[in-house]
Amino acid sequence: MLGADEHARKRIVHARPSATSTSLRTIYLVDTIEGIRPGLAGHLGRVVDGDLLTHHVGGQGTFSTPAMIGLMEITSHRSVERLLPEGHTTVGYEVHVRHLAPTAPGATIEVTTRLTEVKGNKLYFEVECREGAKLLGSGIHKRAIVPARF
Repeated sequence: MLGADEHARKRIVHARPSATSTSLRTIYLVDTIEGIRPGLAGHLGRVVDGDLLTHHVGGQGTFSTPAMIGLMEITSHRSVERLLPEGHTTVGYEVHVRHLAPTAPGATIEVTTRLTEVKGNKLYFEVECREGAKLLGSGIHKRAIVPARF
């Protein structure tokens, strides 16, 4: 019987460039990788400090939008990372997020992600960031499963 990584790799189709094509080899996952299914969730808690702050707003600064989005991307990736076939990773390719409220330095935030759809090698996540009950940001994030060496 094939192991999970071997089974997942069996479902990977590599397209080679044609004589008229100049593109590099492209990978397409033709079936859902075992275990990567809608409903997978990710959680990450952090204290807002250091590189998570922007100071151009004055005072002690506030939680920056790029930092919030970065944490959403990391949390999305980590939610599926252990289920990826050997030699593969995920890369973000689209983000639609609204930053709705400020957060002061020293506050504890929680990022949550939920995988909502899988289409071949494309993963669709709902993402949000909260400080307690206060919604700081929410939206969608899309990632693709690709070979770790590009």
